[in-house]
Amino acid sequence: MVKVWMVFEALGVEEDAVEDSLEQHVDAFKSEDGVEILEMERDDVTEMENPREDIDKGYSYVIEVRADFNKFEKVVRSVINYGPTYVQVEEPDLYDLKLGEAQNVLQNVATTMHQYAEMGAGGVLISRKAEEDG
Repeated sequence: MVKVWMVFEALGVEEDAVEDSLEQHVDAFKSEDGVEILEMERDDVTEMENPREDIDKGYSYVIEVRADFNKFEKVVRSVINYGPTYVQVEEPDLYDLKLGEAQNVLQNVATTMHQYAEMGAGGVLISRKAEEDG
């Protein structure tokens, strides 16, 4: 088992939408196979002045979660899929990562990067700059 502390944050212009969307997001995370929620703390929704340059008033909502994961690969996949703001591995102090699990972790990251690149949201499909300059 891998024990992890995660912080999920939502920011938006409508108080109810911020709270509802983050609750639904964390509910989906809680239903993942291989994840056992140990603790969950919710802050109150907070009004914020100028949370971004283009927003005069917004609302912030934070949920902290401690969870056990059945394997490190599941931690990485959850971070990719659910995008917590902060992540801290609390236990164990030493984790024996087998080659197959390491390969799966790296392949999941690579696959996700390609999906983002294909959607135009970032990532690198091919970088030929060094070859073109030479």
